[in-house]
Amino acid sequence: MKKSILIPILSFIVLFANSQDQRMQRENRLAEIKKIQAMEMAFITKELNLSPNEAQKFWPVFNQYRNELRSAASEKRMGDHLEKQQKTLDIRKKYREDFSKVMSQERANKVFGAEEEFKSLVRREFQKRQSEKKQMEPRKKGF
Repeated sequence: MKKSILIPILSFIVLFANSQDQRMQRENRLAEIKKIQAMEMAFITKELNLSPNEAQKFWPVFNQYRNELRSAASEKRMGDHLEKQQKTLDIRKKYREDFSKVMSQERANKVFGAEEEFKSLVRREFQKRQSEKKQMEPRKKGF
């Protein structure tokens, strides 16, 4: 009798602990994303040498640009890779004009380069951390 009660209780405890762990992982991931977004804002603001007034006007436009890129990338019907690239190019051309309303044309052209440079920095940092993590794993196993 005790075993029949104990098994469901233990199952519930394991499921509850697992859901708590998943929630914590999700919260940690969201915190990391927010941290990276803040770093991106600082990086691009510095690279474009935005004044506080320009930054106040620039970031809402940039966020619209980013959202439009994300929605275009997630469209399932665009199976052709060249079609996706063309859509991205069209979005960039549109927003280059919008960025040039906030800052000089020269700096508006630099937005995409600064964005790519930041992505590259993040990618390299991620690869570096993955490499360090892999190097640490054999040490843990071998103790």
